[in-house]
Amino acid sequence: MKDEEKQHSAKRSITKKSWFWPAAYLSAAAVILGTYFMIQSPAGTDQAEEGTPSQDEEWNSSSDDWEANEDAMPTASGDETVEMPVVDEESVDIIGYYYDHDAAAEEQQDALVYYNNMYYQNKGIDIAGKDGETFEVAAAVTGEVIRAEKDSILGYVVEVKHEDNIVTSYSSLEDLRVEEGDTITQGSILGMAGRNQYNSDAGIHAHFEIRKDGEPMDPTDAFHQKLKELEKKEEDEKQEEEKQANEEEDSNQDNADEEDQEEEQPLEDPLADNEEDEETSEDDDTETEE
Repeated sequence: MKDEEKQHSAKRSITKKSWFWPAAYLSAAAVILGTYFMIQSPAGTDQAEEGTPSQDEEWNSSSDDWEANEDAMPTASGDETVEMPVVDEESVDIIGYYYDHDAAAEEQQDALVYYNNMYYQNKGIDIAGKDGETFEVAAAVTGEVIRAEKDSILGYVVEVKHEDNIVTSYSSLEDLRVEEGDTITQGSILGMAGRNQYNSDAGIHAHFEIRKDGEPMDPTDAFHQKLKELEKKEEDEKQEEEKQANEEEDSNQDNADEEDQEEEQPLEDPLADNEEDEETSEDDDTETEE
């Protein structure tokens, strides 16, 4: 009994020490922290990361998908020929022609469009069905649709971008079969021919334009020609225009130089001529007197 009392007395004396309770709290805290770190083991971390791919894996995956879509996306090559924007060429006629600045006056007159009490140069061609009815308007070349919307004057309009800054434009459509951002192949149906306010005299028709670097060109010169040939032809025409402009400038400069030379030549003094005549006359009189 005495031993047990001594032990209880010793325990009570220990708990009364000033360092006992802080030491007990620190020990408990150490146990709690140890348990926490055991829970956050490497195995648990690996398991949490398995469900989420890394950023590199996400980039590679999206890159592979983009490359796959790019390979599947149709693109126009330079060897693709430009076709008339209809399904059946034999069933339509060209009723409005491109305004050519080098054409004869009569041809230029036929290439004017009358709208709002004014005449405008036709920047493309107008196509109508031989039977006067509507017809399907098709893509002349493979490309990407960059515009597909309704215009209050031109009707529904579709513009398709091709390589080397070539754009084909289709207007006076009755409806739309494509959307902006679509990649279409040659012959894809864009819409049906219809009417518009700009060229109401043409009736049911489709208006078609080809532009290179924003400048219009005659579509009839492009039909059944390869895209790369259009590029070469456009470059040749630009070079020819520059050559003609340089030749004209040189000719004007030569004419200006000739005029300057003529102006620089001294003018004859009529008074001097009269004085010479008088001196000659006096000499003659002197010789006569002698």
